[in-house]
Amino acid sequence: MVSFSTAFKANAVIAALFCLPNLIVGNDEMVKVFSSGTATNSPMLDHIMCIDWIKNMQWAVTCLALASCNDKKTQKYSALTFMGMMTGACYLLAFRPPSGTAELPPPVAVYMGVTFPLFTLAILGDGKGKTN
Repeated sequence: MVSFSTAFKANAVIAALFCLPNLIVGNDEMVKVFSSGTATNSPMLDHIMCIDWIKNMQWAVTCLALASCNDKKTQKYSALTFMGMMTGACYLLAFRPPSGTAELPPPVAVYMGVTFPLFTLAILGDGKGKTN
């Protein structure tokens, strides 16, 4: 089984990696990636992308803290919260797609494809692995 610590460390790494493209190629290119080329950057989108970058950094730091947390109940409810956010994002994408299609942008697909199963395995194993 997967421990909560492992699941949160993986989430932290992916969240931190999500910050690199903005730094390397800039917000203009990231808007194209997330919109499948259907949108161009604007001051509002630029602002939203900057907020998203800060959110990703906050998630990375939060997940590192949760990876070293010794309270399995806190880890479990935090994992459920992240899973709820991912479920809500998929629901929103299915019923309110931003560009007319309900496809996940590749970075989001990677994030959800890695972290959701890890959190699921940690919860099913009830975090029986080491906590840190």
